[in-house]
Amino acid sequence: MSKQRIGLLCVVVIAITIGTLSIVAFSFPQQSSGGAASSIILAGTIKSAAGQALEGVVISAKEEGKTITTSVFTDEEGRYYFTPLAKGHYQVWAQAVGSETAHSAVDLNKETQKDFTLKTIKDFTKQLSGPEWMMALPEDTFEHRRMKAIFRNNCAGCHQPNFVLQNRFDANGWRNIINVMERIGIYGDPPRLDQAPMPLIRAFKEELVKYLTEMRGPGPSPMKFNLLPRPRGEAARVVITEYDVTSNSNPEEYVAQNGSDWSEGPASAYQSRGPHDAEVDANGFVWIVDSQDNPVRTISRLDPKTGAIKDFKLDGRGARKGIAMRSHGIVIDNKGIAWFNADGGLGKMDTKTEKLDWFNPPPTMARAGGTLDVDAQGNVCVSTNEGAIRFDPTTNKFQEFKSVTPGNEGRTYGVAVDSEGNCWWAQMNYDIMGKSDIKTGKSLEVKFSRRPGLVELATNQDRELYAIAHADWNSSPVWQQGPRRLGADKKGQNVYVANWWGDNLARIDIKTNEVKYYQHPNTEGFSGVYDSVVDKNGKVWVNLMNADRVARFDPKTETWTDFMLPSLGNETRFIAVDNNKPTVEVWTPYWRTNRIARLQFRTDEEVRATKAKLQAQR
Repeated sequence: MSKQRIGLLCVVVIAITIGTLSIVAFSFPQQSSGGAASSIILAGTIKSAAGQALEGVVISAKEEGKTITTSVFTDEEGRYYFTPLAKGHYQVWAQAVGSETAHSAVDLNKETQKDFTLKTIKDFTKQLSGPEWMMALPEDTFEHRRMKAIFRNNCAGCHQPNFVLQNRFDANGWRNIINVMERIGIYGDPPRLDQAPMPLIRAFKEELVKYLTEMRGPGPSPMKFNLLPRPRGEAARVVITEYDVTSNSNPEEYVAQNGSDWSEGPASAYQSRGPHDAEVDANGFVWIVDSQDNPVRTISRLDPKTGAIKDFKLDGRGARKGIAMRSHGIVIDNKGIAWFNADGGLGKMDTKTEKLDWFNPPPTMARAGGTLDVDAQGNVCVSTNEGAIRFDPTTNKFQEFKSVTPGNEGRTYGVAVDSEGNCWWAQMNYDIMGKSDIKTGKSLEVKFSRRPGLVELATNQDRELYAIAHADWNSSPVWQQGPRRLGADKKGQNVYVANWWGDNLARIDIKTNEVKYYQHPNTEGFSGVYDSVVDKNGKVWVNLMNADRVARFDPKTETWTDFMLPSLGNETRFIAVDNNKPTVEVWTPYWRTNRIARLQFRTDEEVRATKAKLQAQR
C-alpha cells in the first residue's frame, strides 16, 4: 500500500443486522462542491482463497493526496459498502488477522465495484493485537502464571504488549532491552544512567530474561495463538474515520508508520508520540493537545470536514523560551471554553474567538498536572502530584485539595468532577481515589480492594520485595488495581474509574462511597482499560489501549460491547464523546501513531436510506 497521505471527503456506511443485510446512510461532511452528482457508492465482496465469504473484515479507503481514512466492516455475507464517496482516485485495502493484506487502486470516476480475495499467511504474528499475544502466554504451571502476571504488570504499561512480543531475542538481547527499560521514562525518553532503576523491573530482571527467552527466544516457544473474533452485528455496523496528524519531531510531515498496515507490526513511538487528549466543541471542531515538546503546537484544532489542522502556541518561559508550552489533558465547558494544562499552569482557549490565556497557580500550591474536568458552573478541576486544584474562572482563583495519603509515589493521574461538583483524583500506585468535599473544603479518600486471586501468585520473596519497593509508573505488584483515568455521570451519582492493572471499571457511589467492580470480559488478554467517559445516555465508554479497541459499558444491563479500531498499535490514552449530535459519536486519539479517530453508529433508518441510494445508483 502506498504511504502517500490520502483521505475521504464524504462517506455513507453500512450497518448489518444478524441474518439481514441492511445499509446505513451517514451524512458525512461534503468536501466536494458537486454534491450528490460527484459522489459514488463503492461496494464489493471479500472472500477467502477457498471462496468463503468473510465476515468482520475491515475495509479502508483513502483518497490520494488527502489525510482522511474511512473504514467499515463486511457483513455476514462478506459484503462491504462505502456510500457515498466523493469521486476521485483512492487506495482501498482489506485486512484480517491471518491473511495477507489485499490492496487496490480504485478510480471512483469509473468504478463502483471492487472485490477482494484474502490469502492466508503462515506467520501472522506482526498482525496480532496486545490481548492476542497475552492470551498466547501459557498458564499451565504456577511459574508460568506467576511470570505472566509479573510481565503484565511491569512490561505492558507504557506500551502495548505486542510491541514487545513481536520480537525474538536470545537471553543477552532480552537482558539488554530490560537494562534500558528499567531506566527509561514513561514516554520512551532516552534512559539516564544517573537515574535510579525502577526497583521491581531490576529485581525481576533475570527471571524476566529467562521467561522472555523461553516465550520469544530463538528456540521453540510454548505459546499457542487463539485469535479474537472479528466484529459482527452492532460492532460491524460502526464506521470509523481516522485523521492524520503531523508529527511532533517535524510538524511539517506525517509519520511513516501510522498503523494502517498491520503487516508492519506496532510502530516505534520515537517518530510520533502525538495527540494525547482531544475534545469536541459544539460546532464539531476537535481540540487536540500533545504530551511532547513541539516548536509550534500547544493546542491544535481539527476540522473534520477537511482534515485541516490549525496550531496554536503558548510560548514557554525561562529555559523553555521559544518552545511551545507542553500540554497533556483538555476539557471543554458548556460555554465553549477549552481548558488544558500547560507547563504546570492552566491554559484557556476560547473556541469561538480563538483567544488564548494562561493562569499560573500560586507558588504555595502544587503545579497543574495532566488531567482536567469541569463542573456545570465552569469550575475547573486539575490533577496535581499532591491531589487536585480547583480553578474558579469568575475570580481567577485557585483552591487546593491535598490527598489524605500524601506522597508523589501515589502517582496522581486521572481526575473527574461528579454531579455535586466534587473533584475526584486517582492515586494510581496506592489504589486510592481522592475526593474533595466542596462543602467543607476537606479531602476524603476511597480505597480499592486487591485484585482477587493474585496474592497467591506471589512467592514469599515476592511479597517481601513488594513491601519494600511498592509500585511505580506502570510497574506494580501483581494484585494492584491501578486506577488510571476516570469519568463521572454528570446527571447521576456515580463516578467510573478505569483500573489499569485490574482491567476493569470501578463504579463509586458518590453518596455512600461504595465501590463495585466490572471486569472487562477478556480476562486473559489484558485489553488495557485506560480512560472512561459517560455519555448523555448514561453509557460508559472506555478506550482499550492494549487492544486497539473501544468498549461501551451499559450500567443498566452490566454488559460490555467492544468496537475494533482499523489500525494497529495506536496506543490510545484518552476517550471523548460528542453529545451534541442526535446520536452519540466517540473520539479517541492515537498517541503512538499520530492520528485521531471518530466512531459513528448507525440506525435502521440510515440503513434503509443508504440501501435506497445504492439501488438508485445501480
